[in-house]
Amino acid sequence: MQTQSVMEVAVVVRARRKQRGWSQQELARRAGVGRDWIIRLEKAKPGVEFGLVMRTLRELGFAIRLEDAAVPTAPVIDLNEILNNTQS
Repeated sequence: MQTQSVMEVAVVVRARRKQRGWSQQELARRAGVGRDWIIRLEKAKPGVEFGLVMRTLRELGFAIRLEDAAVPTAPVIDLNEILNNTQS
């Protein structure tokens, strides 16, 4: 999944929290932040500390991957598929 705005991250956080059946208070406890902070994050309010966002995303099971948007990504080559096709 790619997100390109704080609002998109906020929507993903809220959706995953609800998917897990956690209240805002439960997520706050797990991430080591206050419920008010979770509310600000889910509303994409300014001033939400990035380190705490990362911790919260980790609690929700997300991993962050940074890509250079200026560099086109090369297609993924599946070597097993190539080998299997040549052995047929």
